[in-house]
Amino acid sequence: MFAVIYRWRVDEKDAEEFQRRWHEITVEIMTHHGGGGSRLHLAENGNWVAYARWPSKDHRNRAFAELLKKTTATPQREGMAVLIEETWLKIADDLLIPEADLPATFHKS
Repeated sequence: MFAVIYRWRVDEKDAEEFQRRWHEITVEIMTHHGGGGSRLHLAENGNWVAYARWPSKDHRNRAFAELLKKTTATPQREGMAVLIEETWLKIADDLLIPEADLPATFHKS
């Protein structure tokens, strides 16, 4: 299994739409293209960072190709987001606690 870190630069005026579209595309990938889910983060410097899991690069490439057959409208292709970095990581150990199992201290604002 692999994890991929994606980092984008998104203009503040496009941030809400970028977040909405990222969510929709991620759900589509998980539901119909075998993606392993993702988390989206807003960094202190204003960049958007996502962490996604994939079985392999080939699997991800096929999923993206299939997705783009359905739609060519993506935040990057529309100029809403600029991909700054894509880093592939082989998962060596996984101790990340699933969201639902986190201690109560994580759920306080």
